[in-house]
Amino acid sequence: MGTLPIVLDRSTVVDSCARDRHLRSRAGFALQGAVVVSAALLYLRRNLDRVRGEAARDATVRSLLRAVEVKDGYTRAHSERVAHASALIGRQLGLPKQRVVSLRYAALLHDVGKLGVPTRLLTKSGPLDADERETIQRHPQCGADLVRDLAFLGEGRDGILHHHERMDGRGYPAGLRGDEIPEFARIIAVADAFDAMTSTRSYRRSRPIEAALTELNRCSDDQFDRRMVDALEAALRRHGWPLAERPVSVPPGGYPCAHGLVPPQPVVQNASGQDLHSVAGAPGDERAGGAEDTPRAG
Repeated sequence: MGTLPIVLDRSTVVDSCARDRHLRSRAGFALQGAVVVSAALLYLRRNLDRVRGEAARDATVRSLLRAVEVKDGYTRAHSERVAHASALIGRQLGLPKQRVVSLRYAALLHDVGKLGVPTRLLTKSGPLDADERETIQRHPQCGADLVRDLAFLGEGRDGILHHHERMDGRGYPAGLRGDEIPEFARIIAVADAFDAMTSTRSYRRSRPIEAALTELNRCSDDQFDRRMVDALEAALRRHGWPLAERPVSVPPGGYPCAHGLVPPQPVVQNASGQDLHSVAGAPGDERAGGAEDTPRAG
């Protein structure tokens, strides 16, 4: 018996071709999806250690900040503002992204050495005597010792250790001068003093942003690296200061602040007529920052 011929009309052929194209398309999409998933899994595998590392680093820094916060509630917010200002300076200077990350970690931990300072000194409203000032001045070395084993800080440890050095060599703990001072330390010094002047402490009120920048410029070359001061000012003109704790006035060319405007505050003086807001004035009054003749900058 012969085989019966199969006769296909045009519609059957067209439907068959369409089904073939559809199946090939679905197979292609499935293959593409498999490639994407495989690439994603490969990326995750290759970066899992990095992600875990970042989480561990962040957890370590947060734990240290919480410990300092228990001792001095002001320090946590101060450290976060100093970190933000330091990152602004770093990016304005064109530092590579990874160095900015390291700089931010160092700025967050710049006052971790306060764990070794008696609380009564950190919150004292009056001036410090010589012994109290000497105790305060140990906090950079104490901080550097505390973070000695945190390898991810890299050059950030030197930023913590030397953020109270001065360009004229009259700072501490090592009396470094000019470019001998590590770059991170010169950046953190400016950010630290800026936040100290623009935030309220137990021993004095805050100053407007433009007044703080005027003071930083006045103290450049002697106390601060002028390049860092210029970078901070340029960054503030470009980005503003979103972390202001209270309204500030805005000068021509401005420092935008979402909180609105208030008139500049009067200069606060002590009994001798000394400007307690001055960065380079107020000898012996350095609860948290600056060199021998620097106010307690945080």
